[in-house]
Amino acid sequence: MIDEPSPSSAATRPGVRDWLLLIVVLAGTFLVELDLFIVNVAIQPIRAGLGASVSEMELVVSGYTLAFGLVLVTGGRLGDLYSYRRLFIVGVGAFSAASLACALAPDPASLIAFRVVQGVAAGLMLPQTLSLIQIQFSGRYRAIAFGVFGAVTGIATIIGQTVGGLLITLDVAGLSWRSVFLVNLPFGIAAVIASLFLLPKDRNSERPKLDLVGVVLLTVALLFVIAPLIFGGGEHGNPMLLLLILLAVPAGTAFVRWENRTKRTGGLPLADPQLLRNRSFRGGAGLSLTFVAGNTGLFFLLALYFQGPLQLTPLRAGLTFTPLALLFGIASVVAPRLTPRLGNHVLTLGYVINVLATAALLGASVVYGEAIPTGVLVIALAVIGFGEGLGFTPLINIVLTGVDKRDAGSASGVLETCIQIGSAFGPALLGVTYSNLVSFPAGLAVNLVLALLALAFIPLYAPKRTAREEEVPENAATAS
Repeated sequence: MIDEPSPSSAATRPGVRDWLLLIVVLAGTFLVELDLFIVNVAIQPIRAGLGASVSEMELVVSGYTLAFGLVLVTGGRLGDLYSYRRLFIVGVGAFSAASLACALAPDPASLIAFRVVQGVAAGLMLPQTLSLIQIQFSGRYRAIAFGVFGAVTGIATIIGQTVGGLLITLDVAGLSWRSVFLVNLPFGIAAVIASLFLLPKDRNSERPKLDLVGVVLLTVALLFVIAPLIFGGGEHGNPMLLLLILLAVPAGTAFVRWENRTKRTGGLPLADPQLLRNRSFRGGAGLSLTFVAGNTGLFFLLALYFQGPLQLTPLRAGLTFTPLALLFGIASVVAPRLTPRLGNHVLTLGYVINVLATAALLGASVVYGEAIPTGVLVIALAVIGFGEGLGFTPLINIVLTGVDKRDAGSASGVLETCIQIGSAFGPALLGVTYSNLVSFPAGLAVNLVLALLALAFIPLYAPKRTAREEEVPENAATAS
């Protein structure tokens, strides 16, 4: 369901409390994204410390991702029903407790179990962040807040490997790999305490029942999509498992039919079918999936290439991502300033830059092979980072602006689920390509195709109003 933004709410100036709220919810977001990648560089120390097998280590990484992706939509709708504040606090608290349990894990089985709990907690927490930003901010300030969210998400994703490598290298107090989980505790505890004072207590007064049948049907459908991508792709996956994705079609069809029935009978569907009937939201979901697939796939490919043929240490490999992270952050600051002038074309600019820089990196890898100069690699990654920043930071605001407040959590969960499917799809696709062909250029070629697919979703967006137009009542229109 899409709302018409009122003129009065077009650009209400946030107070100090609102900006503090943003810092708090972004602290939770940082932890969620950091833990998606920080464990990657700790795999070998964990194997040595716990005597884990390769399969068990894959479950340590993928158990978190799978649980996270399965819970997002349900977590978002629970926030709609029981307050975003409550679900955020529960999520951060459970995430922090699970992080401590991971650090104290005595064997691989318990570590896997606690990582799954971490993923569930992250799925409860993250949609509330998007919902709170959507509700507490408006107009150009909402664009700025979502821009900061995008920057934090991207930077946490990129520096996770750097921080993990640094912590393990320093080996503070002999903690080795356990430090990558303990680092979450101070941030998590601070976020819980601050949330009690800063997050709004308002709650949906209607309190309809949770669509439990929808929860089951969606979970099954997502399981058939995400699990094969995680366990069937990547460097050590079994590509035959990817055939299970076909089972997602009947499961997804059953879910959509049930949601339409629920809405017709006056209930509250888990995900309002009207969302996917909206061209802008549908385009944003597809764009999020393909763009994120390309980005996470590239990070995975580079990690394999850096620590494989190039023989870089985990710390040096992580530091090589630093230029990408810096330019991503700069673009995230620039993007909200460009949006009033360029509208949705700020996304087009970002994706075009991303495509050109990826093509340049592909060309350099073909010409130089494994002898590719460090300077060429760093410059290409920096430009890719700038394109990613322009293409990702405004995206969530553009997609979610105009969604009915009643469905804020559900819409946030749907969008984040698409992002997580992309996060699983990219590494699976590029990992299978790299492991079968043992070719870095081949992996980059697949990544370039994903970048072009993301660019192809841009025409689904109607022309974006500028901030000046939003201030004129008679010209008010849907901002999605």
